[in-house]
Amino acid sequence: MKKILATMLLASALAGCASMRPSMSFVAPEITAPDAAKLAADAAQWLAKPLPPARTTIVLDPPASSRQGDVMTPAMVEQLRASGFGVVQVPKGKDAPTPQGVPVRFLVSPLDTGVLMRLQYQGVEAARFYPRSTSGALVEAAPFTVREAGQ
Repeated sequence: MKKILATMLLASALAGCASMRPSMSFVAPEITAPDAAKLAADAAQWLAKPLPPARTTIVLDPPASSRQGDVMTPAMVEQLRASGFGVVQVPKGKDAPTPQGVPVRFLVSPLDTGVLMRLQYQGVEAARFYPRSTSGALVEAAPFTVREAGQ
């Protein structure tokens, strides 16, 4: 229990102390398809609170190069659409027009024995740590930690 509490505090500190915001999403290569499905479902449920699904188009900013191993972007698109959001992805290239909607970035990386997911949208960063159960599946251990721009 103490280890989980320490890890949650570390995750909160990482989310709250980040001074530079990444310019695009990031997904660590260690993230598996089952991890991505769990995280994407949780992200869609979280985003449905501040953003009305039937009236919001999410502009996903996928990881650079959308490498072969990116299991998170397809899972996010599927879960967001299933939740009622319109979803488009930021087009690649300098001359590509930016689609209208709410830009959302996701940053997913291993932390200790679990995974830290951060969602960035409308000047807000919501972070949540997911430890692994004894079977290796990700589980929710604490609520999202939220930081708004300027705080």
